[in-house]
Amino acid sequence: MHASLIAPQPLTTDRMEENVSLFGEADRGEPEPRLSVRVSVSLRFFDLVGLLAFHPSMMLTASELQCSDELAEALRFAIVDSGMSQIEEYAELARTALSHPRRSFHAYTKLVAEAVTRTFGMTAPQPPAAPAVNPLLLAAV
Repeated sequence: MHASLIAPQPLTTDRMEENVSLFGEADRGEPEPRLSVRVSVSLRFFDLVGLLAFHPSMMLTASELQCSDELAEALRFAIVDSGMSQIEEYAELARTALSHPRRSFHAYTKLVAEAVTRTFGMTAPQPPAAPAVNPLLLAAV
């Protein structure tokens, strides 16, 4: 299950502004104009959890995990600061941490996963059901 954080159009440009930071916030020390660009990104559950739990600049507190606005802002920063291969690596770390309760970071990753579910409505994908076994075929073998 994927989540699209921005409108379906893959890339849109908006306006050119002066004296703004990378995130469009006022910054009088920024001498060059910036063009506002919106990129549509589709992320999976473990991508979201991985970015928020394992990005080196992230260490969200329990109160930050409760605030949807702060979580969305943290995710925005983590996406801009990560490449596609990094997002995949973080996702795999999240998948491993959540599937092994005795692993380090399991409890924290679980809190992040709960925050992702609460804020973005995404849940971990369910593993595929085991194929049905025909008992008659087993007896014939």
